[in-house]
Amino acid sequence: MTIHVSMNIADKAGMLREARRVLRPGGRFVVYDVLQGPDGEIHFPVPWARDPSTSHLVTPDEMRALLGDAGFSVVEETDSSAASRDWFSAMAARIAASGPPPVTFAAFLGNDFAEMARNQVANLAEERIRTVTFVCT
Repeated sequence: MTIHVSMNIADKAGMLREARRVLRPGGRFVVYDVLQGPDGEIHFPVPWARDPSTSHLVTPDEMRALLGDAGFSVVEETDSSAASRDWFSAMAARIAASGPPPVTFAAFLGNDFAEMARNQVANLAEERIRTVTFVCT
């Protein structure tokens, strides 16, 4: 399983081939990732990258093709973009109403986390990114 990993990996084909190589026969491989949306380049910084040099998004179609080329069969695909947008929006509203909680993602993402969160909401709302899960065999 990978969770929000491949958007930072330029060589997705290599990563997926290696995942396929080590998966036991009959096993499942699940990818939950941020993908490129249809409506333009993303606003930076975001939680996984401060600028485009470390962001390697692909579209859902490209991810499906990469998974297939690595030898996987996609048996289920779920787009959770609306739920992701709602989660970030609710978090932003809570912070605006009562201030940040004592421990936030800023503890490991840095002081620009508030800007990252705003950009994440905007990117989701503007369909610049998607959050998608692929279940593969």
